[in-house]
Amino acid sequence: MLVKLLFIIILGLISIFCWLSLTNPLDVQFRFFGKIIPTDLSTLMITSFLLGVLLVFISTLVRDAKRAIEGYRQSRKRKKDQSIKEELNKGMEDFLRGDVARAKAHFTEVLKKDPFQKDLYLKLSEISVKEGNDEEALNWLERARWIDNKNVEIPLRQAEIYQRTKRLDEAIRTLKRAIGLDEANLKALKSLREIYRNSRRWEEAIRVQKSILKLAKGKQTEEEENLFYLGLKYEHAMDLLTRGEEYLEDALKVAKEIVREEKTFEPGFVLLGDIYLRTGKWASAGKVWGKSFRRFKSIIFILRLEELYLNREDPGTLLRIYQRTMSDNPDNWMLAFFYAKLCLRLEMLDEALEEINTISLRQKDFPALHRLFAEIYLHKKDFSRAAQEFEKTFELSGTSYLPFFCNVCERESKEWVAYCPQCHRWSTYTIKEVEKIISPLPPPRPFSNKAFFSLEER
Repeated sequence: MLVKLLFIIILGLISIFCWLSLTNPLDVQFRFFGKIIPTDLSTLMITSFLLGVLLVFISTLVRDAKRAIEGYRQSRKRKKDQSIKEELNKGMEDFLRGDVARAKAHFTEVLKKDPFQKDLYLKLSEISVKEGNDEEALNWLERARWIDNKNVEIPLRQAEIYQRTKRLDEAIRTLKRAIGLDEANLKALKSLREIYRNSRRWEEAIRVQKSILKLAKGKQTEEEENLFYLGLKYEHAMDLLTRGEEYLEDALKVAKEIVREEKTFEPGFVLLGDIYLRTGKWASAGKVWGKSFRRFKSIIFILRLEELYLNREDPGTLLRIYQRTMSDNPDNWMLAFFYAKLCLRLEMLDEALEEINTISLRQKDFPALHRLFAEIYLHKKDFSRAAQEFEKTFELSGTSYLPFFCNVCERESKEWVAYCPQCHRWSTYTIKEVEKIISPLPPPRPFSNKAFFSLEER
């Protein structure tokens, strides 16, 4: 209707111009690119008007055509997006139900329609890992990387697969790429640290740990990461020790760095004494362990001293060390316990029995106590009482020796260890305190010199 009305208006205007032309004849000369065209004014006006109308019509036609084409494109895009959305929803439903094969088919179909769905490549790699097809998972991740090479999650997932398949060089290269994208990515740094550590590449592991230390936030995290840093240096020194005599000086240098950097790291002082002993400097080893016991009050240093002097066949010095430390630490029942074990080892049975009786009066029963009683009575040929003590050992829950415990995860170890393999913490092993008897008791008896005389008599 609008077009008809427009057409009638145009015809009316043309008719008016024709009437004006007939009633007002006026000749004009129209110049067009250097040519002179004779015409009349009315014809020139009508021609100009018609040209204007034609231009408006063409521009309107072009505009409407563009709108029609854009509408068609939008319609196709909406249909395509709707189709992709439906396919994606089906894939996610199948994935959540555990039907990874059907989910994979749906996701693949989505990628055919839209190959730039980068999240789907990650999901497909996850499915391939579940199917046990690591190579296919890596292929999906590589395709994702071509689409988005700035996404740090992609190399992290690739590195996990490389680590699991023992392709460590590729894992290292991939993790370095991830760190290049995000220098503060702790996951990448810690993964790289563990690869170096498991490969016994201690210097690289220590260098990475320094980067982790710079990123640590919070007092507790800083302390934990600093302990891990010291632990890596400890393992480096231990590794040097196993390589032979030519590496002893290097190991000693690392151990000295540890104790210089952190005065509260017990394993460093244990290690320093061990290295001194390996290099033949037994006096330096004893000095380090003696000072360390006075600082930390940790029984491991006394046990190291015990091993040192017994190997040197010098029990007299060892007994004097126990005398001094027990006098300085009268409430330390562990010292008395290990002193009693030493007396038993030296066949000083009366002294051992006296010490263990004192402990039993001040501490509640624990299995190792009765085990030591039983061994003393066995050496004294008192088999009846030895049997009674063994029975008490079995009645009490726990081990028949005095174990070391991790004070974080409570893992038990017969020997002292610097690093807990269960909770992955350093310097956490100690002997657990035994509950004291609450009833009032006499103070611990002073250390007797009788032991030295009996030792000299033998």
